[in-house]
Amino acid sequence: MSRRGEEEDFERDKIDRTTFRRRRVQLKARRAAVVFIVIMIILIVLLVILRSMANRVYESYEVIGTVDWTPTAGVTIVPYGNDFISYSPDGIHCTNAAGKDIWSFSYVMQEPRVSVKGDYVAVADLAGRNIYIYDKTGLIGEISTSSPVQNIRLSAGGVVAAVLDDVTTSPIHLYYHDGSEISYFRTTMSRSGYPTAIGISDSGKLVAVSYTFVDNAEMTSHVAFYNFGEVGKNETDNLVSAYDYTGEIVPMVEFMSEEYAFAVANDRLMLYEGSQRPTNTANVFLQDEVRAVYYGEEYLGLVYFDKDGESRYRMDVYDRKGRAVSDIRFDVDYTDIRFAGDKILIYNPAECVIYTVKGRLRYSGGFNDPVRLMLPGRIANRYTLVTNVGLQTIELK
Repeated sequence: MSRRGEEEDFERDKIDRTTFRRRRVQLKARRAAVVFIVIMIILIVLLVILRSMANRVYESYEVIGTVDWTPTAGVTIVPYGNDFISYSPDGIHCTNAAGKDIWSFSYVMQEPRVSVKGDYVAVADLAGRNIYIYDKTGLIGEISTSSPVQNIRLSAGGVVAAVLDDVTTSPIHLYYHDGSEISYFRTTMSRSGYPTAIGISDSGKLVAVSYTFVDNAEMTSHVAFYNFGEVGKNETDNLVSAYDYTGEIVPMVEFMSEEYAFAVANDRLMLYEGSQRPTNTANVFLQDEVRAVYYGEEYLGLVYFDKDGESRYRMDVYDRKGRAVSDIRFDVDYTDIRFAGDKILIYNPAECVIYTVKGRLRYSGGFNDPVRLMLPGRIANRYTLVTNVGLQTIELK
């Protein structure tokens, strides 16, 4: 073969290889485009489904499990994580969603007061001198106080704050869950006023107390924060910050977490922030009289009668920094309202509505049996209903 012929064959092979590569690149591009389009279609379909589910309002439920359980007459029932506590003047019981008693203890009390936080439960007899502390395993501590108990609060770490009645003073004692005392401080009507509310942080390091006293013939409140950690040990009475509210009564002060707290007065909502020296970071001035206050770890809600007449009640929802999140109108004559993640459960024995914290209605309907307590399940749209005829696991439909 001549040199010219060899060059022509080489050029033709070169063109064929170039064409092959180009076509292979084009084929890969087409396949990638097809895969991309398929993925986008799947994502769009999933987005439509999720949006549809997010906008769906459930109106019924299916009972997917029942357990026999009969409460003792006269018991009060409160949530305890995914379980619940039932108590009366005769004793206290911890029961799981399967209706099995985890533990049970008897006592004799005139007016038992229970505080639940995290894995811990504390029960005290108001005007009595005994406090019992429990966890998931049962009784873990007993406290005998020197004076009658006025109020108790429990931290998620098992620290008990107890307000006692000592005639001329109202000492506040802190105890570990094993019953040993951490610290105490005394308050007097002449110096601090009467302690009307108390809150304790998750660790038990911070304690907030609302005092009420008369100043120049005017009722005034004093909200004080005490630090029982390293920061507060060099401060007088462990006091690290305090705020006065002239002409107001502050009947509620609570911690939402270790760093965030709030208090409610007759005409304002006060937000505090800080894990060492809490500061008043926001004030929301209220136009109407607050009927009730409910809260979770991230949000809190103030309930009013709805003066606009759209519904019977209105709940204004705020985040931990005092920013308005939503206002929810509803007609249910509630016996309980619970914040559960991003959901708000509003119910009475006969009916229930569920909203998101953003104000979107998720469920509206009645119950088949009178409900004492409604507990969120571990799976979305599933709940445990504690009734007088048993425990029901339901799924919204």
